[in-house]
Amino acid sequence: YDHLDPSIYTVLTVPSCEEGTALADFVIFPPRYQATDDDTFKPPYYHRNCMAEFMGLIDGEYDAKVDGGFVPGGCSLHNVMTGHGPDAHVFEK
Repeated sequence: YDHLDPSIYTVLTVPSCEEGTALADFVIFPPRYQATDDDTFKPPYYHRNCMAEFMGLIDGEYDAKVDGGFVPGGCSLHNVMTGHGPDAHVFEK
C-alpha cells in the first residue's frame, strides 16, 4: 500500500529566500484512492518530513486516525524529521 506524493496536491506555496525551499506549502487532499483489495498487505505509511507539517481536518474522517482520533476542526503539528503515521489500531486492521 502506498499513496501518491502529497506535494502533487499543493495549491499554494510561500517561497523563501533560499532556492528550493518554501516557508509553507498549502495542500488539499482528496479522498485517497485505494488501488488494492482487502487481502493485500498494506504496510503502515509512517514517514518523516524535511519541513514541519501542520495538518488540519475540515470535513470527513481521516483514514489514519479513526474513532474520534482526529475530528473536523482538529489539527496536528509534526516537527522536522519527527516520524508519524497511523495509529496502531488502524495498522492492525
